[in-house]
Amino acid sequence: MTMIDSGASDDKIIAVATNDPEFNSYVEAKELPSHRLQVLKRFFQDYKQLEGKQVQVEDIRPAYAAMNVIEKALARYEKERERLRAQDGH
Repeated sequence: MTMIDSGASDDKIIAVATNDPEFNSYVEAKELPSHRLQVLKRFFQDYKQLEGKQVQVEDIRPAYAAMNVIEKALARYEKERERLRAQDGH
């Protein structure tokens, strides 16, 4: 799910517990009950509003789009971890 937060793109990954029989049959977020999706969107709108920020929650994207977001986040994490280790002399 992509949000626009203070003009910047802010991706959120929707995941389900694969051992939870209530959700383990879902592959795509669009398969979830529409009310559940509205609750998710509303949660992000409300918590940002409590921070005094305005956000725009865009449509929920397909599961394959999450892989790119996850891969980029892992690459940023690895780079930052290496940088911090170099600072500490490890």
